Amino acid sequence: RPGQPEPGPEGAAPRVPADPVKALMSRHRELCARAVDPLEIAAGLEERGVTDRTAADCRHRDVFTLAEELYARVPRENAPEADIVAPERSCWARVRSAARSAVPYSLPGAACAATVAALASAGAQAPEVRTGVGACGAAAVAAALWFCARRGRGRGAGGGVSGPLSVGWLIGYALFGDWLL
Repeated sequence: RPGQPEPGPEGAAPRVPADPVKALMSRHRELCARAVDPLEIAAGLEERGVTDRTAADCRHRDVFTLAEELYARVPRENAPEADIVAPERSCWARVRSAARSAVPYSLPGAACAATVAALASAGAQAPEVRTGVGACGAAAVAAALWFCARRGRGRGAGGGVSGPLSVGWLIGYALFGDWLL
């Protein structure tokens, strides 16, 4: 067990490992490297007989906190580089990353605002021009909504139609209100 004194030379005091987690980590390296989250490591450790007492020997409150440390220490197998966050990553790098993932979902609002601005600037034009601008704007908003729905947020695990269907229901509710329900 980690943290247990190892027998020393004859007559000497037993040696206690300086880092008991390291010994446990080397014994269960494959489990830790294949794990996708700390709970998977905790389940594997408990299955292999690691208890809260063993975790206490490793200076941890329970098996779950021990599993979190093991998860943080052992590099993942087949881990995509995008999922690995370097601790020295700056605040602005995290903001840029969040903005890159959020910008596509602001396209429908931007298309709607551009349509309203174009209609306001075409105020003195002929009705045919205003109708054309409105139709182009509606097509741009619909295309942006389709893009967002197809991008993956809100889609079912099987890649079904739940995303586009929910967008359709939202548009229907915006147009017809409670009557649609």
